[in-house]
This record gives sequence, C-alpha cells and structure tokens, in this order.
Amino acid sequence: KKQPVPANDIEKPKKQPVYKVRVGKMDYPAHPFTVRVTNLAGETEDMDLVDLFRAKCGPVVHAKIVREKSHHPGKHKSKGWGLVQFEDRDSVEKALTLSDVIGIHERLINVDRSHVPAVGLVPPGMHRIKPKGEGKSSKRNQKKRERKLSNDETHEDVTMKDENAKDDGSKGEVPAKAAATDSASILSFRPRGVARRKPKISLESKKPRDKSNS
Repeated sequence: KKQPVPANDIEKPKKQPVYKVRVGKMDYPAHPFTVRVTNLAGETEDMDLVDLFRAKCGPVVHAKIVREKSHHPGKHKSKGWGLVQFEDRDSVEKALTLSDVIGIHERLINVDRSHVPAVGLVPPGMHRIKPKGEGKSSKRNQKKRERKLSNDETHEDVTMKDENAKDDGSKGEVPAKAAATDSASILSFRPRGVARRKPKISLESKKPRDKSNS
C-alpha cells in the first residue's frame, strides 16, 4: 500500500507575476511567452528573428514579421516590427535583456513584452479555408436551393393535378354546352308568347289564265 504524502511536502505552484502592456489608454495582460521586437530593418526576415533569439534565449515556437496587408500576391512591405514566441517563460526574460544591446542588419532592436501571441498572426492569403462546398455559407445556400427545388416540384404537381381535373370536367361538359347553344339559337328566333305556326301546304295548282279571252 502506498503511504499518503504529507500535505506539507506537496510543492505548491509558484505564482507567476502578471505583467501589463499598455496600448493607447488601455492596459492588457502580457502574453507569458511572447515578445515584441521593434526598430527592424525593411529587409529583415522571419528566420532572422529565429536565428537570433534561438541562439541567445532558447527554443522558439514562432517568429513573425508584421507586414502591410495587401491583396496582391508576393512579399509585402514590413511594418518594422515583429513578434517572437518562446517555449519557456525564462526565454522571455532573457530576450528582454537584449533590448538596445543586439541588432539585426546593423540596427539595434528594441524588445518589449507583447499582449498578442505570435502564432495568432497569419499572413494574408495563408488562412485555412475549407474546401469548396463545406463552408457555412455554402451549406446554407445548398439548403435554400433544396427547399426551393422541393417547393417548385410541389407547385408543379399541384398545377398538373388542376389541369388534369379541368380536362376531365371539360370532356363531360361538352355535350351539355353544345345542347345549350343549340337551344339558345332556336329560341333566339321565336318571339315570346307566340306559338309557332306550321306552314299550310296546298295541293291544288293554279291554272294559267287564257290570254285570248282577255
């Protein structure tokens, strides 16, 4: 059986100091593994930061030069600052001691704490995009198209049923309509209240007059 460890022998985690980064008039908590590097030359690359801080401070998770946004392909212009994210908190403290001490491309760099992680920044055009047809908008539009298609099919079925019913009814009503028109045509020539008289047919033929007696 394992003996219980006395409560006094359990090491309590050390409380890490909370640093603040002031941006404008607001204070934000500093990211514990990231530093902000400023006063960089325009030709400085991401790997320049990695090579410098990895040798001086320790393992680097990510390093990124912040560049201007543009929709055109290719490398965009540097804004003169970048972010470096380390694996350990101690690496951040070491990097802070290099401010105004070491330089890149013949320019001294400034190192400060950052409230933004380096891995959170993704250059334009490098965002992960879902395959075509798997995004939220595509799925929503697909559902709309399916509903519209089903409504159109239902409407067509109802229309066809109505047309068939009309055709069936019209076939049975043709003789009645014809009889009604015939009776109307006959009655239209007979005055009201007057019985129709049959014509008298005489069998006697009139003799021609003799012109000589006249």
